[in-house]
Amino acid sequence: MGPRKLEGKSLLAFGSLALFGVLLSPWSSEGVPVNDPGPFYPLLQGHRGEPYQDALPRGASYRLDTGSLPAGVALEGDGRLRGTPTQAGLFEAVLTVREASGLSYPARVSLTVREPDERDLPALAPSYRQRGAFAVEQDDLRIRVRSSFDQAEVRTLVRVYRPRGQSDAPLILFHRGRGFDHDMYDTLLGHLASHGIAVASVQDTLSFAGNSFGAQSFDYDYIRPELGMQSASGVLEAVSDLLFDLANDPSEALFGAFDPDNLFFCGHSRGGGAVHASHERSLRLRLKGLIYLMPFDLRYFPECAPPGLSPAYPIFDATPRTPSLVIAAENDGDLTYPIADQLIDRASGPTTQVTIYGGVHNLISDRQPAEGNDTISRRSEQEQAADWIVAFVKRWAEGKTDLDRRLYAGGHAADPDAAVASWNPSARTLVWEDASDADDSRNAFGPNYVLDLRRSEYSIYPNGGDMASLGLKHTVLNPRERISIWRMASDAPLDVDAHRRLVLRMTQTSAVGWDWGSVWLRLIDAQGSLAWVQLHGPQGTGYLPVQGAANRSRHRRFVDVNVDLRNDLLAGSATPIDLGALLALDVILVRDDAVNARSVVVDAVRFE
Repeated sequence: MGPRKLEGKSLLAFGSLALFGVLLSPWSSEGVPVNDPGPFYPLLQGHRGEPYQDALPRGASYRLDTGSLPAGVALEGDGRLRGTPTQAGLFEAVLTVREASGLSYPARVSLTVREPDERDLPALAPSYRQRGAFAVEQDDLRIRVRSSFDQAEVRTLVRVYRPRGQSDAPLILFHRGRGFDHDMYDTLLGHLASHGIAVASVQDTLSFAGNSFGAQSFDYDYIRPELGMQSASGVLEAVSDLLFDLANDPSEALFGAFDPDNLFFCGHSRGGGAVHASHERSLRLRLKGLIYLMPFDLRYFPECAPPGLSPAYPIFDATPRTPSLVIAAENDGDLTYPIADQLIDRASGPTTQVTIYGGVHNLISDRQPAEGNDTISRRSEQEQAADWIVAFVKRWAEGKTDLDRRLYAGGHAADPDAAVASWNPSARTLVWEDASDADDSRNAFGPNYVLDLRRSEYSIYPNGGDMASLGLKHTVLNPRERISIWRMASDAPLDVDAHRRLVLRMTQTSAVGWDWGSVWLRLIDAQGSLAWVQLHGPQGTGYLPVQGAANRSRHRRFVDVNVDLRNDLLAGSATPIDLGALLALDVILVRDDAVNARSVVVDAVRFE
């Protein structure tokens, strides 16, 4: 790649394009980099031999330049993809995008095609909890950049962690949290570098205060903190531009160190809010992925509601498709004030939400004391976070699709260390119920029925800030008798025979735990045949995590339940169930405790 040339980047000068009802300003002709890899866009997952369609953002024309799409799938000039893939695998291509103005630039796409029964999803995935094979070098830089947020000149320290002997490494730009210094994360960031990933930790004294310094902007730091997080996003962008310039200069010590095709942003706390700001602009920033560590959700601030209260720019309800990993700490107050939990509900691209049991906010750093009810060590929290981050980066930087079961397909069911929920949209995803239809009497395909059960649709997320405007809802079930049933019916028999997994997210509203009974799922076809699967039993059977220590619940965070429709169902009648004519799904709650009953929360019931 030759020297990078950047056109002007005024953050507020975007045009906008509509993508599935989401405004994505980064694809405008304003400020598109020249000689850059271009935006990255993960396409919907496909399955061999099954019809496929997807679409790139409208308003431009597209031409396949290098790489390939699977045989049987064609790219049309307006960005539509149609066909039936005849081969499984990972397909990556670079397109030439031409806008109406005549401006053209590259765009990268990635399409994973699975076997119809998904037997190509390996059962096991590598662990990255231990440090990797690379020795780690550190470079401390003093640099000066101009922020793309407000054009302010920023003098900042940057600590670069590099895997020794590794060139063209994926690069993570990291931003600290408020009250932390950029060198307080040596253990975590060094762990990442030991696995062949370069990390650059940015001090940024402009956007918000650190442990050892006050913020240059009192407004950003205190009066309007959403501006500080959007400012931090602009600083990360400017630093990444400079680092790639240095990596392209043969006279520089960092020459050849970073791969511009694999750029990730990561941030902790308010730095995680900066990641959310960058997610809004991720296509324009050429990002391969975003990593949130115990982050703020910028939609908490009414000033970020579209069109945004200047100089804030808008944060829309749905995030762009750029892959993301969200890591929360169980005892970080997530369900008291908005931090991370609701990000999974507005994901439109591959997303993994991980809640580390027993973790707290500060233990992700090396020096800040634990501020909450930590029940795991600092080392354990850092190793778990590093494990997930390395897996995520390797999946998207190296195309390691063997990590997909772990990240997106239930590979951590009943994990004793973390609650994991995920979203990886495919061309055959069929959402049966998401509780956001403003009608609690119906789901997507038919009516809801209840027996000895109170069913409600509302958000279990807190009411603080502007979160109520998002319209997030969940299905909340309150059992009234020993056996209670919620039925999701269909108006007509539904063919789900092509699907291999039934997925739903579950949690509860109590901190005590589901010690009171068990949870079952029942499928019923048009002929009345039944199939069963146990989702939870008080002795730890089923898909959900076991009870935590000292009567603490591990059920009060959303966890994915992934049911294998071919191998996990129990025969419920003499005639096998016909998945080509499914008529209803039942969630059945069986109470063993006649006194205590907790609410069960269900969300995003879908066939994959």
